[in-house]
Amino acid sequence: MGELDIHAKSFLPFLSNNGYDIIVINTSHWSFPKKIEESQTPIYNLYKSSKIGLFFPHRLGWFGKAFFYGLTRNNKLINKVREIVKQNQVDILYSSWGSHNFPELSIVKKRCNALLKRTVYEFLTYPTRTYSPLVKIENYYSKDIINILGGRIHASERMLRYIRNVFHPHFGRDMVFLECFCKKYFYRERLSLLSEKDGQPHLIFIGSDPFDIHLQIREIIRRKIHMHICETSGFDGIGGADLNRFIHMFNRFNYDRLQDGTFATFMTQFDACLVTYAFQKASAFDRFYNSIPSRFSFALTAGIPITMPRGYLKGCEDILNENQIGFTYTDYDDLKNKLSNKELMNYYRRNAIVKSKKFNLEDNFEKIDKFLKQICNDSILF
Repeated sequence: MGELDIHAKSFLPFLSNNGYDIIVINTSHWSFPKKIEESQTPIYNLYKSSKIGLFFPHRLGWFGKAFFYGLTRNNKLINKVREIVKQNQVDILYSSWGSHNFPELSIVKKRCNALLKRTVYEFLTYPTRTYSPLVKIENYYSKDIINILGGRIHASERMLRYIRNVFHPHFGRDMVFLECFCKKYFYRERLSLLSEKDGQPHLIFIGSDPFDIHLQIREIIRRKIHMHICETSGFDGIGGADLNRFIHMFNRFNYDRLQDGTFATFMTQFDACLVTYAFQKASAFDRFYNSIPSRFSFALTAGIPITMPRGYLKGCEDILNENQIGFTYTDYDDLKNKLSNKELMNYYRRNAIVKSKKFNLEDNFEKIDKFLKQICNDSILF
């Protein structure tokens, strides 16, 4: 139950191909897909035929939904979820990402506590807020759901410790599992490095909103480091005529080209993938410390070094340090120096090519399969 984001689109069909019967209860208010790509998975739209959907023409934010559902019983939605679950003889309710599906789970909780005890939530991100007062509110609204979940899958050991320290859950199972993609998402061939052609380092940023980090990009291109970002209207004038030649746009890749390894292959021509966010806008950093963002997981499919500012994405840093597949930098001169060190970059590149291959869903499926079956066995008690 949730939205069909890129993680769900890759993970759910994989489960389906490995012995799980999957249905989707789609909670998106603006998109009602008929199927998951290359899958016959049935999709039930929670709001499509419900008058409650009229309250969310452009979808309220997480707090708006949580507050609204906290004031109403929403019997129609509760009954709809129960009917879908009963009709399909659902053993486990699965959901993922941050807390944005918790408002729907709060609906379930009002009359279906037994179902929540059979719910597995994969925390790709938690908390989702980056301002201290909002994190406190998010934790307050989340505690009743988190404490009754049958299973909690954490993106990192840091996230597991955070959930335990903040919520002290006394029910359910916990597991750490790094988000990863199927082997078909990985690169098909290695392209020649752009830096070998012009002698200057080339970085790729695969986040969806480069405007968010335009100050960081400006400092990077000032060091004569080429930045490649997804084509974005109006983003070609941040450095002046002499520096704009270091900014390059690439066309957005559709999901099919992610799924068949085309995008991962495209990334192999760069010296490193930059993973970063607008940290200067945050007053609370727990989200960054705990999470392994999808842009990091996707960088692994390319088998190229990964780089990031030091001290923010600590869960990602743990993976870099353990596997020696990239580096952090203290300032932009440090970034330039490391990118210009051919011996160092060759070392990271060799490690990235070899070690990133272990971060695929096929080789790690046994762990999550065992966990889901444990939750299913636990649910017999309820």
